[in-house]
Amino acid sequence: MGIVREVLVNEPVNALWRVLANGELRPTSFVWRDRTRYVSEVGRTWEERVGGRTLRYYLIQAVDNNTFELRWDPASDVWEIHRAWLRDMLA
Repeated sequence: MGIVREVLVNEPVNALWRVLANGELRPTSFVWRDRTRYVSEVGRTWEERVGGRTLRYYLIQAVDNNTFELRWDPASDVWEIHRAWLRDMLA
């Protein structure tokens, strides 16, 4: 199974997403460190107020079985990886 490491990332990413019938955004893939990560599952989603802004968080599983916490700032339309749980790979 291997070792899973939690890493605080806080790096911007280019994300692709789709809009569901109910208007929700769902990330489908993102580019991080020159590698495209495809989303296999979106788990929990939530909002938090950070520095006067409302950020939307997505806990996702990528097809490589790594888990990422993506966050989106709708005011600036910026996506970033906040945290990652990485299996057997360099952070």
